[in-house]
Order: sequence, then structure tokens, then C-alpha cells
Amino acid sequence: MLKSVEKINQIFTTILKLVYINFLWWFFTLLGLGILGVGPSTYALVSIMRQWVRGNTSIPTFSSYWKYYKESFKESVIISWIYALIGYVLVIDLLYVSNWYLKVSIVIISLLYFLSAVYIFPLMAHYNWKGIFFRIKMSFIFGFSCLQYSLLLFVVIGALYWAAITFFPGILTFFGVSFLFYVITWTANQVFTRMELQNAEDVEDTTLYQIAKERINEKTIKVSQR
Repeated sequence: MLKSVEKINQIFTTILKLVYINFLWWFFTLLGLGILGVGPSTYALVSIMRQWVRGNTSIPTFSSYWKYYKESFKESVIISWIYALIGYVLVIDLLYVSNWYLKVSIVIISLLYFLSAVYIFPLMAHYNWKGIFFRIKMSFIFGFSCLQYSLLLFVVIGALYWAAITFFPGILTFFGVSFLFYVITWTANQVFTRMELQNAEDVEDTTLYQIAKERINEKTIKVSQR
């Protein structure tokens, strides 16, 4: 009985956290007037969710969000603009290009675009890699290397949001952004872990394994508990 109560309490706590962080995403996006806020706000959202999916659920949400919002502000803004511009061009091409072969090519490019777009912010939150275009390239490599995860992610997100829009459209007001990026962050964490383990399988010596892990250059969790 107590275990059931604890489980229910955990579910409601998670729901409240998702609602709260969804509100923070909108607040900080508007704080940056949209075009300057959406990138840093998304990076902050994903950074906190990365810690949640890795078991660090006790971090202070607001102060952590503000810390991450400022942490990679410039890079997040530039990356969000790059993806917005590419997405705009692809949409226009899909709407107005009539040649069938060109349309198929644009659809393939759009798939590659979505692969990269899905992993770019989780990758920024997970690794200390420098260079905007290097990060974009690596986000595509991660997405394509674990294509089965990526395609399954697209299917799951599409099905869940179709069901939400069809049966519970109002729920997206409270979970629309936070739930989407929670699923993305959880999937990305599985992909990163899988890739890191594959790299480690070829290293037999323990010392070399530690060096290999360091070269992965994963971000550490350094958030004040106050």
C-alpha cells in the first residue's frame, strides 16, 4: 500500500515539475523577446532534464534554469537562428517546389535536418565540445549512428502529440514543450550512453579506459544545492 502511495506521489511530483519547467521555458523565452530567448531557454530546459534522467532530481529548478540560461547564451542564440533559417528554407521549398525529384531530395534533407535538430541541444548540455558547426556536425552523426532510436523517437512523439491534440488539446498548454524535450533528452541520453559504451568496449586496460572516458569530455554536474 505504501509503495503504491509513493509511486502515485512520484508521478504527481513529476507532472508538477514538468508543468513548472514548461512555464519557465515560456517565461525565459519571452524574457529574451522570443528570437533571443528561445535558444538559451531550450538549452536550460534540456540541461535540467538531462540531470533528471540521470538521477539528479534534487537540484533547485529556478536557480539552475537561470544558471544554464546564461551559461551558453550566445551559442544557443546563434544555433537557434541557424536551425530556424534552415527550417524556414526547407518549408518554403516543400511548399513551392513542384519537381518530384527535387521534392524527394528536400524530404531527405529535411529528415537529416530533424536528426540534427533533435540532438543539438542535448549534445550541448552533455558535452563540453567547442565550435558551433562542430556541434551541429556531431549532432547529425549521433542521430544517424543510432538511427533506430531516432526514428522510434519521431514515431513516439508524433503518436503522443497526435493523441494529445485529438483528445486532450488543452494539456499541451501545460506540457507541450517540457514533455517533448523530456522524451528527446531521455532518448539522447540513451544514445550518448550507448555510443560511449561502444567506445569503451575496445579498451581493455583500466587506465586506458579512464583516459578514454576523459576524452569523451562529458559535462559534470556542478549546480549549487542552495
